[in-house]
Amino acid sequence: MSAELLSQVILPWVLAGVMMAMGLSLTTADFARTWRHPRRVLLGVSLQMLALPLLAWALVLLLPLPPLAAAGLLLVSLVPGGATSNMFSYLVQGDLALSVSLTAIAAVQAPFTLPLIMGWNLELLGLTARGFSLPYWHTVGQLLLVTLFPVLAGMLLRRVLTAPWLAWLLPKVKVFTGVAMISVVIALFVSHAGRLPALLSLETLAVMLLCMLGMTLGHRVARRLRLPHDSVRAITVEVGVQNAGVAMMVAFVILQQPAIGLVPLLYGLLMNVPVFLWMFACLWRDRHPEATVAKRP
Repeated sequence: MSAELLSQVILPWVLAGVMMAMGLSLTTADFARTWRHPRRVLLGVSLQMLALPLLAWALVLLLPLPPLAAAGLLLVSLVPGGATSNMFSYLVQGDLALSVSLTAIAAVQAPFTLPLIMGWNLELLGLTARGFSLPYWHTVGQLLLVTLFPVLAGMLLRRVLTAPWLAWLLPKVKVFTGVAMISVVIALFVSHAGRLPALLSLETLAVMLLCMLGMTLGHRVARRLRLPHDSVRAITVEVGVQNAGVAMMVAFVILQQPAIGLVPLLYGLLMNVPVFLWMFACLWRDRHPEATVAKRP
């Protein structure tokens, strides 16, 4: 299977399927419960929309990344969270309603904010002089088709399905879309293996630092504000885990620049390492609360 077919056709369809599966999991009650505590939502949104892009810029300024790799890292910091972050929040016993709400809010705002901010980033990196551009309304339309509209379609489908049908369909859709997304990422990794940087590279260091520092930032700020430990965990995951699929779609399909998409591709694979390590640490603390003097995160 050609790399063009994977990136131009299969990736957007699979990404839309993942977002639709997320919509099937959403109910209005999820948002109602979460908005009883608006401070938690505002904190999560602020860290996602403001702090993480600034953190990415700090890494770009500190690390001598090539301009295209820097653009890929900045792109990752702007994409909405996805079903993966909700899954990790569930596994670490975080506030799933908060996690889902933050993901949904990101899916609504990202199609409008990402093209604008990424256009500025390309200009600051000097890439617009080399012919790189991100047409605003064209990008908005593409992102709406693969993020927000599928989520709304999933929510609508949930309303018309009977409870038995939903109980039968939802687990199967989640498994199918999850396996499909993982398969596409692996296939893209293999098809671009010759152009990917070596494992021990600045690009690898950059994506690992973005994930780890993002999680650390979310965790520390949420704890400092004395949020409940399940909300701390949800915010930690939502700030650290980005939807690499959306970033790859923007790079491969809209920008038509595979070189920019290589960093999101690396991120999609390597972010699992720090997330899984932190997840196991959380589960270990829950099983051995006497082993730590500090309160649980």
